[in-house]
Amino acid sequence: MNYQSIRTIFESQLATAYGALSPAIPIFFDNYSNAMADSVDEFVNVNVQFGDTTQSSLTKSFDQVRGIVVVRAFSEKGKGPARNQTLINTAFSTIETINNTGQPTSGVYIRTGVVVGPTFQEDRPYFISRLETNFQATVISWIF
Repeated sequence: MNYQSIRTIFESQLATAYGALSPAIPIFFDNYSNAMADSVDEFVNVNVQFGDTTQSSLTKSFDQVRGIVVVRAFSEKGKGPARNQTLINTAFSTIETINNTGQPTSGVYIRTGVVVGPTFQEDRPYFISRLETNFQATVISWIF
């Protein structure tokens, strides 16, 4: 099982989406420290966690993994919720795009579950939104 290929789908598409915003939003993934948190007004943190690994299936060419993706958007506290909602909506739209992508003939195929959230909280000096969804990823490799 190649966990990095699964992680890459979420991370690359979210990084592209947040990079396209104006201004571009710093995004941090697992095992990257957020050294900029004290110097920026807004940023996004993404956590990909893996659960059940390799379920039995009808063929040995399919590897299936279940997991969860958590996205937290941080914006400046005291400025209202609109900007933060724009940030978290970007994550929602990107996750929906991943879910609606057709099944390839090889590579990784991901289906997400119900998106929970966003929920909101304040933690100085940030206003924080959070959403999460579960996923099932299938690594498809055709053996002839």
